[in-house]
This record gives sequence, C-alpha cells and structure tokens, in this order.
Amino acid sequence: MIFFESLEKGLPFYKAMASEVRIKILNILAAEKNVNLNSLARELNITNSALTTHIRIMEEAGLIEIKTVAAKRGTQKICSVKVEKYLINIGDYFEQHFYYAEIAPGQYVDYHVTPTCGIATNEKIIGSYDVPCFFSDVDHFKAQIIWFTNGYVEYDIPNYVPFHLEIKEITLSAELGSEAPRYCNDYKSDIHFFINNIPVGIWQSPGDFGGERGVYNPAWWGPAINQYGTLVEMRINQEGTFFDNRKTGDLTIRRLGINSGDRIHLRLSVPEGLPNSRGLTIYGRGFGNHNSGMVVRINYGDPELPQ
Repeated sequence: MIFFESLEKGLPFYKAMASEVRIKILNILAAEKNVNLNSLARELNITNSALTTHIRIMEEAGLIEIKTVAAKRGTQKICSVKVEKYLINIGDYFEQHFYYAEIAPGQYVDYHVTPTCGIATNEKIIGSYDVPCFFSDVDHFKAQIIWFTNGYVEYDIPNYVPFHLEIKEITLSAELGSEAPRYCNDYKSDIHFFINNIPVGIWQSPGDFGGERGVYNPAWWGPAINQYGTLVEMRINQEGTFFDNRKTGDLTIRRLGINSGDRIHLRLSVPEGLPNSRGLTIYGRGFGNHNSGMVVRINYGDPELPQ
C-alpha cells in the first residue's frame, strides 16, 4: 500500500491515472499479472513507441514495474503491477490519528510449528526444510517467507497510541496461502486470527498456489514449490470484525480492552485436527505477488463520551 500524506504528494499518481489507455493497462495487468510489453501493445492496439510513453509515466508514478527476463531468443520485458492499494489523505484527522507498521514474516516473537515447514530470507533457506528448530535461528527475523502445516506464529504489533486516547480500528493486510507439499492450487485451509489471545475470526485460504511464478520471487526460488498467495485484509473496529470488507463477527475493538502502552499480540494459527487445517504460508518482501510484509494500521482518537 502507498499512502499520500497530502493531495499534493499524489500528483504523479493523478497524472498516471488520467488516461483511458493507462487504466486499460492496469486492468490487463490485474487480470493477467505479468505481461510481455509486445503482447500488451498488441492487446491495446497501439504502437510500441506509444506504449513506451505510457509505461514511462506509470513507472515514474510507481504503479508498475518492468523486469527483463530471459526468453527463447534473447530477452523480453515483462510488465506487472507494483502496488495494488493507494490511500490519499485529504484532511487532518487521519494524519494525526493513525499510524502504519510493516511486519516481516520472520519477525515473530513466539511460534510452534509442524512439518512441512520452512523459513527463508531473500537470499537463502534458513537451515533445512521441514525442521521446526530452525524457526529459532538467530536470523529468523530476516525471513521474508515462512510456512508450516499446523501450529502458530505470534507477532508484537507496535502500540504508539498516545496516553488517554483510544484505539478505534486495527487493520491487517497480508499475503497468505495454504501449505501443501510442493504446491496445490485447490487446497483450502482455515487460518485463525487472534489478538491478545482473543479469537478475532477465521479466513479460508483457497490454495497453496504454484504453476505460475510469483512476481517478486527471487531467482533461486524453484518453480516446483509454492509461488504466491492471496491478499487478505482483516479489520476490527467499533462495528465488528471484517475480512475483505465482509462482516464476519460481532467482536468489537473495545472488547479487546487494549489501552495506550499495552502490548498487542497478533497470532496466526492453524490448529491441528480440524477439517480444513491445511497449513499457512506468509509472504513478505521479495516473495509472492505483492512485495510487502504484513501491514498493520492503527486508527485512534478521543474516547467516546457516554450518552
């Protein structure tokens, strides 16, 4: 997610979006993920030189990125979406009353996992596949992808809420998947979310996706294993709990009882023995299709006065 702190800072973004052709490019990329530039020009029915102008504007705005990859004859340029969500601040309230924190998959403070499992940085696997003790490696905080079949990982969310102010909403955005040996595109897994040991909700991952390379995966990440996940958003506020903008429960932020200075624990769990307990993969920067760790947003404000 990209956040513009003011309307003025979004000028390159507005310029990039002020074109029907560039909007068509984004729609094509959203549907097809990675597209050869020559194929993109043909699909749009424009010349390569005209496409180059549009691509330059979109690159400057940070909307897309171009990668040069090997082809059967020489190289080819592949275009993909760089950021899928943008937030523009048009007032002072949000500027003063929220903050973001990005948490890498390996920055957990507690865990218990069972094989198949593993942990990797952008450069290498940490330890060996399917050996849970490597989750305790001193470099685990550098990991940008982790996976396991059953168990949990727990993270500390920074609590920067000023004294005497109240948390109004917690939002978590993350690229998640199931965990199958190698990969399996139809492999549903129920991921359980907890905040401070209170069950928040369950999100079902549709699969452990492979067969098509993840946009941001490092070159050494082999094609025979999982490649990318699904971007999910969990939100809890004064109205209840939501997954991907769909209300899934009546637990409210106030019932969590989090005050300024309190620790905020986030746990992602796949309990053993349930029908859809088919593992969890968490993708971070340099893996998957979204190039981001888990992004947490905390909204806060003055406590509500009793009616």
